[in-house]
Amino acid sequence: MRESKGARGLSQNNGYKHVHDEIPSNIPILTSTTHSPPTIPIAPLEIRHAVFAELIRLSPAAKYRTELVTGPSGLYARGLAHQHARTFGALPPTRDARAALARTLNTYVRRIFPDYSKLYGAGVIGIPGFWQEPSGKVHLWKLHNYKMPILVIPYKNAHGLIQACQIRLHQADIPEGEKKYRWLSSPSDRRGTGSGTPIHFTFSPTTLRAGETVVITEGALKAETFVHHRPKARVIATSGVSCSHDQIIEVTQPYNALIAFDADHRINPTVSRQLASLIAKRFEDSIEHNLTTTTRILFWEGPKGIDEAAQQNVRLQTKTISEWYETLTNEPRQEVDRFWSEISFYP
Repeated sequence: MRESKGARGLSQNNGYKHVHDEIPSNIPILTSTTHSPPTIPIAPLEIRHAVFAELIRLSPAAKYRTELVTGPSGLYARGLAHQHARTFGALPPTRDARAALARTLNTYVRRIFPDYSKLYGAGVIGIPGFWQEPSGKVHLWKLHNYKMPILVIPYKNAHGLIQACQIRLHQADIPEGEKKYRWLSSPSDRRGTGSGTPIHFTFSPTTLRAGETVVITEGALKAETFVHHRPKARVIATSGVSCSHDQIIEVTQPYNALIAFDADHRINPTVSRQLASLIAKRFEDSIEHNLTTTTRILFWEGPKGIDEAAQQNVRLQTKTISEWYETLTNEPRQEVDRFWSEISFYP
């Protein structure tokens, strides 16, 4: 997906496609007799929001003050304030404690949404991150004991309702080569469901006039941190640089856009390509819908993320697409050139 050399074109998410059509005869072809359990349809938004909001109320980050709030990688280290310790949630480190929380939330749904509970015999079925054993016992996240509690980050829609949640594992619990952030999701677990990749709003579009400016960044925690330091900013976040481009394009049509992906795009050709993809898609969408809104890049020196830049009061600059392109060198620039030439895009 990331390596362009020898690729046979682009996939739908703009990764490179490689076809391996020569299989040596001495390598056995294995077939699996196991099947993933069927995924349960995702619950209605109203129910998801209620369950995730109750989860955060019962188990806020503040419950694990040293680990998630005041510690070296806690919320306060980002410059966040006291109230944020209760707007983010926490999963207990032990599977038994998470199962107890799942039971409490299951009872909550049965009481608040009795008709929905009757569909599956358990209220939390259909909520991403929850699943159920054949015995009927419900679980939240994995059957694994962690060393540290897990931060829960809500992803809110344009009306402030929680669609899904991401989680952030502590460094001590991240296997080598795996990611810190992941969705609170359970598509591969019995009677579990996936979360999708929704985008996060820090504001309500109903209160923002067409022609105003929004910032596009990666990660809801980063977006909320940036808004805390820059209260006038209106930010929309994807879950990652390659995710949800079509959603972003659609919701930002009325607005001028400042794209604020991490500064490592200047040295990481994969991130550069995804930024180039978003630029191209937004430009093409503007032409298709005869829009006059602009797309620029937020640029800063030093910190990796826009949240860190804001916290450190680093000067933020806006650059046109041409000005941004001129800042690229070596492989990132080559990757952008290669990608734009393949889709015949010329800004």
